[in-house]
Amino acid sequence: MQRDDVVDRIASFRRSTHSFFTVRVRALLALGTILALGTVGTFAAWANSAVATGTFSTGTVDLRANDTKSFTFSALGMTGMLPGESQAASLQVQNTRSTMDVTYTVNVTTPAGSPVLANNIQLRVFSGGTPSNATTGGLRTGSCTGTQIGQTTLAAGSAAPIVTSPRPLAASTGTETLCMVVTLPTTTPLPTQNQSVPALVFTFAAQTTV
Repeated sequence: MQRDDVVDRIASFRRSTHSFFTVRVRALLALGTILALGTVGTFAAWANSAVATGTFSTGTVDLRANDTKSFTFSALGMTGMLPGESQAASLQVQNTRSTMDVTYTVNVTTPAGSPVLANNIQLRVFSGGTPSNATTGGLRTGSCTGTQIGQTTLAAGSAAPIVTSPRPLAASTGTETLCMVVTLPTTTPLPTQNQSVPALVFTFAAQTTV
């Protein structure tokens, strides 16, 4: 195949590809309970009475992403995506409004009816990373610093686990920055062009540790 033919084919693929990702974050909360029981009483050899009192209180769990319950992760979106391209963006998971320590896991879901394009999209997650996006050889590329803590290939119309080992967040002060890279592999088949995945939904499931 001549070089001009290759260039024309890539340009045609870019014009006909209109993939768009709008990513929302949902925080699922697990409410834990702290039980505090205090007793006071007296006892004597003479006739008397004793009273015991108990106090019950509940703790609170309020997990957030970028300080909101439902965060639109638009920085991770791409249009006209070509095989080999990627995009990076970050968000912060916060347990600062909670009174209890938690751990959390993450999965990512594509909407029902998503096209087969979704089955080719790869996602990586890094802890404490900073996103970087550039253009190299005409292709957009994204990367993250930090430590990789998860990787998955999306599934059309269903959920895929991305962070499976529980991540700890302390009460009141716990935060973690997650950097994510979404990639369309070079092996993505030609029939996926002109397809769109309208939303990736990241679900953060929190569990108390007491």
